[in-house]
Amino acid sequence: MSPLPLSGIRILDLSHLLPGPLCTLMLADLGAEVLKIEKDPHGDLNRQIPPFSHGMSSYFMMLNRNKKSLTLDLKSEAGKSHFLKLVKKADIVVENFRPGVMKRLGLDYPTLSRINSKLIYCAISGYGQKGPWHEAAGHDLNYIAMTGVLEGASDRRKKRPLLPTQLADIVGGSLLPAISLLSALYLRRKTKKGCFIDSAMLPGTMVLLMMVLGKFFVTGEELYQEEDRMTGKYPNYRIYQTQDDRSMALAAIEPKFWKEFCRVIEKKEFESWIPLTDEPGFPTRSLARCSDQKLKQMKRKLQAVFKTRTQKEWIRIFKQEPNCCCTPVLDLKGAVSFLRWMGRKEFFYLKDPKGGAIPQWLFPFGNPILSRKKHTFPPKLL
Repeated sequence: MSPLPLSGIRILDLSHLLPGPLCTLMLADLGAEVLKIEKDPHGDLNRQIPPFSHGMSSYFMMLNRNKKSLTLDLKSEAGKSHFLKLVKKADIVVENFRPGVMKRLGLDYPTLSRINSKLIYCAISGYGQKGPWHEAAGHDLNYIAMTGVLEGASDRRKKRPLLPTQLADIVGGSLLPAISLLSALYLRRKTKKGCFIDSAMLPGTMVLLMMVLGKFFVTGEELYQEEDRMTGKYPNYRIYQTQDDRSMALAAIEPKFWKEFCRVIEKKEFESWIPLTDEPGFPTRSLARCSDQKLKQMKRKLQAVFKTRTQKEWIRIFKQEPNCCCTPVLDLKGAVSFLRWMGRKEFFYLKDPKGGAIPQWLFPFGNPILSRKKHTFPPKLL
């Protein structure tokens, strides 16, 4: 069997909660040896958050497979000495403390790099290592609030939603640091030297708004629900209610997809809204010329069509029609079932040392070598 991409790479993971642990989970799945350094007596706070299964928090189990664990008191001389010995043989250190914590411990990058010049040190923080806000505490809600994500998701009444997932933690605190670390490993092959990575979640979260920022930089316009092309202004990119009060997501942007959609719903008269002769783009020339009143009429007509059938009936119809860009809005149970039905390999069961099994979700790396990896159970606190 071919070696995994990061086989032989040693990572000391000082991070906790979601940012950091999700980053190092990706690297562990890619074959890196990840040693999770935790603090007595309770370790990573995620270990304490219910619900529990197999004697362990479900949150902790999802983020810490394929890792090992060691408790160290980095404030003690013994703990610090042990950690420095580990650093000598490490390739990467990941931490998500507030800026200044590791310096006060005498374990910051300048100190560690003198011990190991090839060390790659990734510091994940909310606002970055420098600047007027660098010492400020924060969580995901603070970061998405300050980047415009939350404001842009508000409706006309300025009602701002609380999202069911941590966008800033995942994008700015996990995915981007992982990419940075992989690029740093590649650079080290050329320079033979390590580096310091200042990974800040606040600016990292702005990546989610790349398309939106493109318009804002030109027009200066802010975005709210029902007022932008991506949030329901046009009838061909919108969510519609079904007869059973569930939903279907329509995204027939291109004229060719719109024509197919109109054929399937047996509303040929709707084709003229977005004729095949329209130039490419969203909105198309025809839609861009429509008044707000006309667009509202179009959406009302489409809503009436979707209300004639249940979501299951619409699913059966569009399942046979691959060129309509119309799909159901699913809950988690439906989403997992659908992906399993598709034959995807991301869902798997991890064997409990005591004989049970826990469901897990694998990153869709797309590498067949990774699908044959033998995964290990999340570590107990030692």
